[in-house]
Amino acid sequence: MWDPYDFTATAAFFRQYDIALTQLQYEQLAAYAAAMLEETQYQNITAIQSIEEIWLRHFLDAAYVVRFLPDSVHTVLDIGTGGGIPGLPLAILRPDLDIILLDSEERKLDFCERVAKTLQLPAKPLHGRAEELSKLPEYRQTFDCAISRAVANGSMLSELGLPFVRIGGIFCALKGEHYDPTVERFAEAAVALGGSMPEVTPYTLGGNAKHMILVHKVQDTPAQYPRRFAKMKRQPL
Repeated sequence: MWDPYDFTATAAFFRQYDIALTQLQYEQLAAYAAAMLEETQYQNITAIQSIEEIWLRHFLDAAYVVRFLPDSVHTVLDIGTGGGIPGLPLAILRPDLDIILLDSEERKLDFCERVAKTLQLPAKPLHGRAEELSKLPEYRQTFDCAISRAVANGSMLSELGLPFVRIGGIFCALKGEHYDPTVERFAEAAVALGGSMPEVTPYTLGGNAKHMILVHKVQDTPAQYPRRFAKMKRQPL
């Protein structure tokens, strides 16, 4: 195991995955990791209890996404950001991006906003429910990229995410080792919501098997979507 308290060792560890890490980015991520552990004393920001695991399971995972973002992406919506993953690490690693952190829990967004202000990151909080906000003209089909690492199934994630994405943009979902396309129903939902057939990329980070699912937005999302959350859950696309 590498030493996350050492910049040189951490940068070398990230380079194994073709991820560049500057001294400033390392210091910002280290400060964010410390803030996460401190905040868990007051609210459920992360179940992870060690700096090493935060770097491995949160930061490395978020950093890997950067490799998949095309140059056309400038605005990113992180749906269900929680304690800021993957949005805040993305803001550290790609400060050229404008990132919106969406969550329905205001206390978690308050934490994200404090971190963003302290570290001077281009990330802003947005409080509300995705299925309601994506109906509003100022958010519907306006983002270059929507991303989520939420635990919901693929059909639900697609219905929550794709309405936010402009035509020509992408929706990115991060899933774990037990990804099952039959259960997730990404393909069925993506096509119904104006997306392409999903591109599934399996990969391994720090010994953990993962899957990245990318959907390109190719046409407008029909006006009836997204549906109410309960209906999404009861009747997946």
